[in-house]
Amino acid sequence: MENRNILDRTLRYAEERDFRGWDPYDALNSPLLRILGINSLLRILFIQAFRRSPLNLRPLFMVPMGHNPKGLGLFLSAYARLGKKEKYEYIKGLLKKYASKGYSGYAWGYNFPWQSRVFYVPPFTPTVVNTAFIGHALLDGFEMLGDREGLEMATSSTRFILEDLNRHEEEDFIIFSYTPIDRLKVLNASLLGASLLARVGRLLKDEKLLNMALKGGMLAVRMQNEDGSWYYGLGSRAMRYIDNFHTAFNILALMEIYRATENGAIKSSLEKGFRYWRGNFFSRDMLPKYYHNRLYPLDIHSYATAIVLLSRMGELDDARRLIETAAKRMFDEKRNHWYFQEHRHYRIKIPYMRWSIAWMAYALSVFLDKMTGDER
Repeated sequence: MENRNILDRTLRYAEERDFRGWDPYDALNSPLLRILGINSLLRILFIQAFRRSPLNLRPLFMVPMGHNPKGLGLFLSAYARLGKKEKYEYIKGLLKKYASKGYSGYAWGYNFPWQSRVFYVPPFTPTVVNTAFIGHALLDGFEMLGDREGLEMATSSTRFILEDLNRHEEEDFIIFSYTPIDRLKVLNASLLGASLLARVGRLLKDEKLLNMALKGGMLAVRMQNEDGSWYYGLGSRAMRYIDNFHTAFNILALMEIYRATENGAIKSSLEKGFRYWRGNFFSRDMLPKYYHNRLYPLDIHSYATAIVLLSRMGELDDARRLIETAAKRMFDEKRNHWYFQEHRHYRIKIPYMRWSIAWMAYALSVFLDKMTGDER
């Protein structure tokens, strides 16, 4: 199947649904669960039960389909790359509608509440991850479509990162919190925030933003393990794991920070991290492992982020091979959507709009861009 054809079919699936869909983590959008008034442990139980079930429990529990801001950001970037300005502007309008209110600049969260091991997050509480991805998509619109409003919106998002997030700062590095209501130290989240500071700082030639981006990037240098890996986060043992797509996020963020700062330590860290990622997250037949030491589940997120990273590193033959593998194993030819996960003995075929559809649309658009010689 030709790659542009797969992308067109993926986008058509999303467009036919007005980009609304379910999410692996949206169980708490159920009005039935809200009526029950469940506690934090039960919230986690229901979220994980919905996520792990091969049967879609959402219709039974009356979970509505919705617009997920991060998913919208991924679609926004894809349409910018394709030069589809009308679709781009429509998605941007939705992102204005769903922006979190009451913060120093544009910021976005999820369209559902979620419960972590340590705190509860109400719907549309902005996260640095969502805001960074959407900010980068808006900058794609500026660079590829000349959208100056996109540049202004992304620039305002840097104020959210610098003024609204909690942060831990030392002499040579800084780490931003995941949301304004926590103090978690999650590496990929903080690095993604720093990557947006770096890109806006480079475009505006803003030394303050570039300096903060460099300090944010030095987090990866200081916390990198000897073999080139990074743990997901700092603090509790629960965050001391190493997985595929969060490692890829770290490297992609460092690429942006290095592009803006040309710092040698940042370059060395990203190269060391990339060598580790290439050597530990793929099986012999190019299946993307979930963890560094475990293959299953084969997750569409791991496929998509790997396609993006391989494309941006210029390894287009392997990116193409991964797309072919994903299409054979994870694409529903009749319904034009992507599956969520493949386990050893079964697949979860639920079409998640953000996690699966938007991510693969974004990944395919990045790959096709690189095939035509795009400089980003």
